[in-house]
Amino acid sequence: MAIDLKKKIELCHIITDLDVGGAEFMLKRLLEQEPEYKERVVVISLMDHGKIGQQLMQAGFTVYALNMKGKLAFPLALLRLTRLLRQLQPLLVQTWMYHADLLGGLAAYFAGIKTIVWGIHCTKLPIGRPLTWAVMKACALLSYKIPSHIVCVADAARQMHINYGYKSALMSVIPNGFAINPLLERPLGHQALLQFPQSPAPLVVGAVGRFHPDKGQDILLNAAALVVEKRPDIVFVLAGRQCDNNNPALQQQIAAKGLQKQVILLGERDDVPQLLTEFDMFCLPSRSEAFPVALGEAMLAALPCVATDVGDCRWLTGDIFPLIPQGDAAVLAQAILEMADKPAAERHQLGVKARQRVIELFSIDSVSKRYRQLYRQLNPQFSEQSKLE
Repeated sequence: MAIDLKKKIELCHIITDLDVGGAEFMLKRLLEQEPEYKERVVVISLMDHGKIGQQLMQAGFTVYALNMKGKLAFPLALLRLTRLLRQLQPLLVQTWMYHADLLGGLAAYFAGIKTIVWGIHCTKLPIGRPLTWAVMKACALLSYKIPSHIVCVADAARQMHINYGYKSALMSVIPNGFAINPLLERPLGHQALLQFPQSPAPLVVGAVGRFHPDKGQDILLNAAALVVEKRPDIVFVLAGRQCDNNNPALQQQIAAKGLQKQVILLGERDDVPQLLTEFDMFCLPSRSEAFPVALGEAMLAALPCVATDVGDCRWLTGDIFPLIPQGDAAVLAQAILEMADKPAAERHQLGVKARQRVIELFSIDSVSKRYRQLYRQLNPQFSEQSKLE
């Protein structure tokens, strides 16, 4: 994509990739919150455009993709990104996630950009990612030199990264925000997207998240095996990247528990808000989270939830739902059974309370204003040129 040097770029977002994910959706929501600002903002993906990038371009935003692939691509990507930032000369660079913090932070520094904001979107390091660990440790060292500020999506993430060695004086918390839309009507008998031959339709427990040990699909399946022994009318629906029938590891786990008829795999979805209306209950079985977008979306859909006590789930849920220790399938199964045994009206009231909490505390409008206030504090020129108050 050609660069229009006549346009004054105020803000450049740099993100690791633009596939479907929590941080990616959060960036998309922030940009969509201020469509009139699209002429003065650009987005750079270190990898390809992905689904989110394509959607942003269709909405009129400028999105660059560096198509970085493989461990050896880092030096070339750093060179290309530095050149691009020198041409764009944004007033402020906001980076998202470790690799973008490191690569984007260095490139912005070399390009002479004075205001650099890092973004931390996880609490603990992902399981089985030694390269990510090395990138994080490099960021910890550079946090004393490169960023003007570091935004953490959760206080649990802030505390953990202080322990990792990040400069604590630069860190603050701005949670994920959610677009507050009218509550979608629930289809009768789960017949819009989920098709069940039996009548009455089963009680549906849904989980949304990419297939990864951090997301705890294995824990949920262990719990599901215990649940269906007592409640064979309950089915489990898993949605998310690689949660599909082409995943042999997941298929093996399901077969080992004899859950072929009790578990439905939907894979990655573009219609999660509609899909949530077909769940009777939402489950977050994660081993690690920062500020879980999936749980917030489920609460906004007025679903009763069962979740593990990880990251800032307690801040998100308040005292509406009891949280359970991560990694304990037996306790998770008991919590699912207890929620399923509640009268439908009681479950509905819990969901209504959950939706109201998200509306009051975590709207994308309030979160966007907090980012804007931070940008203005860090760079007065941003305040002078921005049309938004």
